[in-house]
Amino acid sequence: MSLSFNILGHAWTVPKPVKSSQIERDLKWPEGWSQRYSGVKKRHWVDHPESNSELGVDAALKAMDIAGVSIAEVDLVIFAGATYDYTLPNQASVIKSKLDSESRFHIPCIDVDTTCLSFITGLEIAVEKLALSKATNILLISAEVSSNGLNPENRETYSLFGDAAAAFILANGSEVTIMNSLLRNYSSGVYDTIIEGPGNKKPPSLYPFTPETHTFKMNGKKLLRLAKTNIPVFMKELFSVVSIEPQDLNHCIPHQASKSGLLIFESCFPLIKLGVNVESTLEDYGNCIAASIPMTFSMLLSSGKVTQGQTCLLAGTSAGFGIGGMILKFNVRPI
Repeated sequence: MSLSFNILGHAWTVPKPVKSSQIERDLKWPEGWSQRYSGVKKRHWVDHPESNSELGVDAALKAMDIAGVSIAEVDLVIFAGATYDYTLPNQASVIKSKLDSESRFHIPCIDVDTTCLSFITGLEIAVEKLALSKATNILLISAEVSSNGLNPENRETYSLFGDAAAAFILANGSEVTIMNSLLRNYSSGVYDTIIEGPGNKKPPSLYPFTPETHTFKMNGKKLLRLAKTNIPVFMKELFSVVSIEPQDLNHCIPHQASKSGLLIFESCFPLIKLGVNVESTLEDYGNCIAASIPMTFSMLLSSGKVTQGQTCLLAGTSAGFGIGGMILKFNVRPI
């Protein structure tokens, strides 16, 4: 059954820019290597102690201002992301504490983590909460800081990731309809994107910091093979219960996984050839984990290119290994 909702406001934010050319000079990489290999010309990285909460609060305040909604009018805060300020407490609680510094409003705060697909998962949960009358206004935030977990010795990952945040204020209504939403997990790739520590499998008391244990690693070639094999099957299932075909889409926002990842997505699901506008922010922002999709989504909505009656696909892959997608129909022109 399809569910509908309204977007009252949305916004995104990034910290300071870091050009690939500067990284290449500092680390003595070949000139232009980052853009040729990862597709990233520039990304944005935080300066310590800035972290997820600062980015999340900035995006949230901007979205709330656009929506004309104060923290007193928010019934639920959902943080949808893979990185965080602290192992405990949960990230939504930390962000809410900064938005409500006097602890006047006892709003429930939950975290959702399906890594790079967390925004899609969080959006589905939020709309279900609205449909059940469990909330009137929901603040959905994705704020990711990848830069603290990268190893400069690993070019494949160090050249790719950026930091960013995006926030949406959602309410009950009929302006946008979720036509279908789907998440599938392929466990053969579960350890092919990993940060081994400092979880309880390798706690810091037993495993002191080393780049090998405490920074991000991925088996890019295997992940691309998994994507190439499973994306066509996944998309067929996603569209099997809706009244439109892929060529009927107007816009697509894929997760900005990597240059190769976007090429694989396009080869498996050739939306550009079907005349669909496929949005990309990879070159200027890098892979911002769960913030990539909502940041690009917010940019698209702000551009005014989305009009009444159009459809949009949010889709991508995630650590685990997962594939997810959501088809949205805009019944009125969004803000």
